[in-house]
Amino acid sequence: MSTITFTNEDLLLGSKPHNRPLFVVGYVREQKVNRILIDGGSTVNILPLRILKELGIPIDELSNSCHIIQGFNQGGQRTVGNIRMQLTMEDMISTVLSLVTDAKTSYNMLLCCPWLHENAVVPSIWHKCFKYCRNGVVKRVFSDNKTFIEAESNIADTKYYIEDTKKGREVAFKRLKTMRYSKHKKKWFIRHQS
Repeated sequence: MSTITFTNEDLLLGSKPHNRPLFVVGYVREQKVNRILIDGGSTVNILPLRILKELGIPIDELSNSCHIIQGFNQGGQRTVGNIRMQLTMEDMISTVLSLVTDAKTSYNMLLCCPWLHENAVVPSIWHKCFKYCRNGVVKRVFSDNKTFIEAESNIADTKYYIEDTKKGREVAFKRLKTMRYSKHKKKWFIRHQS
């Protein structure tokens, strides 16, 4: 058995403090999926329905599922079904059983504690990478540092990726001015400017 350790050489952002989630890039059915969130605090893998559709996977490939996923506010979300898929991240190939939900999320896939255990993955949010061992060799997968594009700056997690520069602040402020909050729907919306 190999020992997995993290050193300063593994620090993607150097010693700069950050609050960035651990997002990685992978491939499902030879299609790139960015914003795969590695979350050791979750108990189920989640795939939003919109990503299932973007991958071109028909709903009839889903197995029946009668799960209700509860978030931090204890609000329930019924799953649409579940699906088993092969996921490739660099040279790591794994099988993921995901619950499919019709929910708006900042991630495109969420990998949870059971996936971490099944694949002997050790994540480090501080180092912005995860490590695993295959055939006695420790391998590392770094976080995706270009997780969001400017057009997606309405997503809450983008604040951790917009550089603290004058241009970055201008982009964030401009985006904030184009948003409005709907008390009825309890959501933020982008105003369409004419």
